[in-house]
Amino acid sequence: MMWSRFKSSFVADINIITHDKKLLARSLAPFILIILLKFVFPPLSVFIFSRTGFPLDKYYSLIAITFVSIIPILPGIVYAFILLGEKDLHIQHIIEVTQTGRRKFLMLRMMIPAFISFVLIMITILLAKPVPTEGWLRTLFAAFLLSIQSTFVFLFISTLAENKITGLALSRLYWIFLITVPLGLMLHHPWNYFAFFSPLYWIAWTWIVPSPVESLIYGSIAVILTSGSIIIFFRHIVRKHTS
Repeated sequence: MMWSRFKSSFVADINIITHDKKLLARSLAPFILIILLKFVFPPLSVFIFSRTGFPLDKYYSLIAITFVSIIPILPGIVYAFILLGEKDLHIQHIIEVTQTGRRKFLMLRMMIPAFISFVLIMITILLAKPVPTEGWLRTLFAAFLLSIQSTFVFLFISTLAENKITGLALSRLYWIFLITVPLGLMLHHPWNYFAFFSPLYWIAWTWIVPSPVESLIYGSIAVILTSGSIIIFFRHIVRKHTS
């Protein structure tokens, strides 16, 4: 019964997205990022080098990792706005079932943006190859770490926002985390310490650091930062939708 509710809710979500231009634009934005990395960046870097001598291609991985880090933000925002919208009639189903059922339904629901993010991230990696020197095991690890950021964004906005206006304001705060990716990779000690709060900073280093041991350590830090926040916000959102 829970799976049937999940499937019907997913279909309803797709219907909402296709009929909302802003949600649809955010859903399609990852494909624009892929186009920019795959087809725009190469000729642009050649053009800049021919005119100025600046080797933009040397910074491809930095730019590509930053672009890929944007992807999990978008499904998280889209699904948070669906949950905040009054058009999401399937919230009524959450109210009608038992408290255990409500909790399971919310858990399934918050997993959807993470799954979508993982698929989009893997497609981007296949086409754009942000870090071509790393193998698939490291790439899958980084893709997983990035995809769970989508769950964090979803819970962060859904828990703290009361409507789409405040949700939009909160979503902009998350871009602070994104800024830590290029700045954290370029800055040296001690200035990079200011980026330590961001899981995206640790994920970026997880992806590019040569040492597998260091990669695992950095990835573990990202998991701790993210999972701790997810647990806190999940408890609040359960209370919010079951009270």
